Formats: sequence, C-alpha cells, structure tokens
Amino acid sequence: MGLFGSGGEGTRAGLFIFGGVMQYVEISKAGDSYTLENCIDMPYDIGSTGGELFVAQGIIENNLRTLKKAIGKKWPDRVYAGIQSKDVLLRTVELPQMELRDIKDAFRYEFDRFFPIPVDDSVYDVSFIDRAPQDDATQGAVAFCLAAAVRRPAVENFMLAAQRVGLKLSAIEPSPVAMLRCLMGPVPPMGYNVYALAGLVSSIIVATYRDNGIVFRNTTQSFATVDPNDRMVENFTRDLQATVNFATTQMRGFAPDKVYIGGYGAALGEKIRSSVAEVVTAPIDLVNPWKLWNIKGTPKETYGWEVSLGLALRPTEVK
Repeated sequence: MGLFGSGGEGTRAGLFIFGGVMQYVEISKAGDSYTLENCIDMPYDIGSTGGELFVAQGIIENNLRTLKKAIGKKWPDRVYAGIQSKDVLLRTVELPQMELRDIKDAFRYEFDRFFPIPVDDSVYDVSFIDRAPQDDATQGAVAFCLAAAVRRPAVENFMLAAQRVGLKLSAIEPSPVAMLRCLMGPVPPMGYNVYALAGLVSSIIVATYRDNGIVFRNTTQSFATVDPNDRMVENFTRDLQATVNFATTQMRGFAPDKVYIGGYGAALGEKIRSSVAEVVTAPIDLVNPWKLWNIKGTPKETYGWEVSLGLALRPTEVK
C-alpha cells in the first residue's frame, strides 16, 4: 500500500524520518540479487516544532538538503518515503465488493466511520487484503481491505519540500507496511504470524494472515538505551502478548505459526527471545533482513534499518 505512486526496478531508495532520525537506504537490483549502494543514518533537526516532523516546510527542506549533501550525488529516479506509525492511521475494513478504483472513490463517504479526522483534511488509500477463512454469509459479498489515512498538511509539506530540493517521491507508505515487507522476505509465509519491530523510538507489532497485516499496534516502547533491569524487554513482551490476544478476537482461529522480531531489540538475542517465549508457544525468529533478502555489502550495524530497507524493496506492483 502506498498513499500514492508506483514501484520499479533498478536503483531505488527508501527514506524514513522518525523522531529525530533520518535514514536513507539505496539499493540496486539486477535479476534476483540486490546490492547496497548507500546507507545513511543521521540526525533530523526538528527545530521548534514541538516534535512534529512535517509542520514546517522550511525545516523539512533544510534537512533534505543536508541529506542530499551526505549522499554526494543526485537523487535516484525512485525514492520511496515512509510515514512514521504514530502519524498514520491504519484500519482493516469491510466494504461492498467492487473494483478497487470504485472502492477508493466510495470510501470517501465511509471515511468518518473509521477515522477521527475529516476526510477533506486527510490523504488516504485503500488496498485489498486476503481474508482469513470464514463461514459467514457475507463471504463473497464484501471486500476485506486495509485503509490508511494521514493528515493532509503533513503529506503536502513533505512533498513540497522534497520537490524544492529536486527529490521526486515515487510513493509514500505507512512505516508498518514497509516493515512487514522487509521482515517477511521475498517469499512471505502462509498462515497466521506475528511481526514485531523493537524500535529505536517506538515499536510496531502486527498480527498477519499470509502477507497481510490485520491488527496493527504502535507502542511507545523504545530500545534506544541500555536497560540493566530488562524493563524494555518486559514491556515489549507484554505489548506483544496483548496484540496476540486482541488478534484472536479479530480473526477466527488466530494462533501464530511463528513470531518474527526485528529492529534494535533483536540485537538482544536470547534475552528478548526467551522473554517472548514465555507468552507465546510459537517458534520465535530474530530476523536479519540483509541476509533474508541476500543483499550484498550490508552495513556494519545490521539492526534498525527495517523500515527504510522495506521502502527501498517496494515492488513494481503493490496491492
């Protein structure tokens, strides 16, 4: 799902701005293999915006110019940007069965049923997702969809600032969607699973069916510092358990086949694995996405790039 735009092959980049951090990953693709061309992690100057990332076009523009200087060359033809999870609303919704373009048009009149912001003040997108097996009478009569919405000023400010520095954005995508793509790998597993990003600023936990996110949860749990008392791991585990419990109320028969953990917290290894194993019976996989996608020339620090890498890996066709 992208809020606009398309994908492509060749050289592409993912740009993710979150908190006070700006990440940029550029990769090239030839056939089925990838090569890392550039990998930048640098501060993002928020200025006096009270922590809001995209309220001041001038601040965004200055940060992008700083990033352009660090890249040291022109922008790639395809750059995909991510919106941090706290700024994007994601909902799984049931809508009357029709063509996707018609659903997107009709959703405008259903918008306020699902989102607490006015439709005229937002940018939204809708995509089809697979529905877990059902035996109710609505099967075939309704479409199961994922809807995303972002406040319009944030997207417009970001796009205008990008345009002023010569950056043509090919798509803007919710960070949980890019994270899922990255941790699922080139061949997503079937069945029910849980994907969790133990992040630097916040964490994302998603219950899935096949390659579709069904239940999304953004938590304030941060893995930015060393925690000798393991409270970060305990809180993360509790949030994951709560997400699994809630997913069982949303998907009939939900029981994860596996739990996949990425992000900075995955570097804790057995400590985070054993904690999560206390609350779920499924096997737990700590994901190194660079190996998963067989990318040549991986960075020294392999954890924490999941969203920016997932953006760069956006395929040509995105449902």
